[in-house]
Amino acid sequence: MRRSKFACIGTLVLILMTAGCGSNSPDSKQAASADSSGAKPASERIYKHAMGEVKIPVKPEKVVTLQYVSQLLSIGVKPLGAPANLLEDLGEKAAGIESIGDVGKHNFEKILELQPELIIAGDVEQETYDQLSKIAPTVVVPWMDYDVFGHVKAMGDIMNRQSEAEAWSTAFRAKFQAVREQLQNIIEPGKTAAIYNIRPKEIYVYGVRNFGFTLYKALELTPPPPVKKEIEKNPNFWAVPVSLELLPEYASDYLFVSVFGDDDSKKRLDEISKTALWANLPAVKNNRVYMLNLDTWFGYTPHDIEKQLQEIVSLLKKS
Repeated sequence: MRRSKFACIGTLVLILMTAGCGSNSPDSKQAASADSSGAKPASERIYKHAMGEVKIPVKPEKVVTLQYVSQLLSIGVKPLGAPANLLEDLGEKAAGIESIGDVGKHNFEKILELQPELIIAGDVEQETYDQLSKIAPTVVVPWMDYDVFGHVKAMGDIMNRQSEAEAWSTAFRAKFQAVREQLQNIIEPGKTAAIYNIRPKEIYVYGVRNFGFTLYKALELTPPPPVKKEIEKNPNFWAVPVSLELLPEYASDYLFVSVFGDDDSKKRLDEISKTALWANLPAVKNNRVYMLNLDTWFGYTPHDIEKQLQEIVSLLKKS
């Protein structure tokens, strides 16, 4: 009986030792990661977007984007491919990202060659969406539905990098505060600022996108009353075309002006600047008119806005 008892104890010890060694095996690690039902974690999930629902990887790695390259870089994701004109704006930050044509002129063969496991598009037609979906699962994020923070948040949700998106948002808002502090002794509190974009046949007064985001959201300048009303109705209000005769209604203490690069737009600004309506604008009278570089200020991505913040400090400190 004593020998039998020792034999049983020895067998039990051996079983426990074997179980202990086995806990570090690949199979047991997979089992440990399984849920209580014994099923392995899902590798895909259903994602709802503007074009419906699509099954995408839980945490995509190989992604191509038709619009949101800057936003993806902001959460630490370098896409395989993106439109060439967006890559040009990013300089060295775009190193290693393949061109897939231009915005609106996509090279589907190139996208297929990159073998993405996910495609993220902006505003696309159904036909384009169907073509992209044949290459890889495609998510559509409408450009005008979100501000710059919303764009980055959407990328964080799609890529399952919500914490990275939140960290970027916190850091970006801190940059706004730093610029406001630099300019607090230059721009008088309560003063209004307007943004005019001069085109051959139209004058656009901007809201809170593109030029307006940096001035109204980042610097917290006050828009003219009609623009303020539009922003209150639509937090993503873009711009409104106005006639020369209506400019006094959009007058302001500070005026920021941009012109398209074509000769007709430049000629139009020259004509407007010679009118009495222009001369009587408060910002013109007080020599508070600032010309904005269109290449820098027309973009509306995290990287564009960082450039704009740097330029606005330099521009206003010179005045």
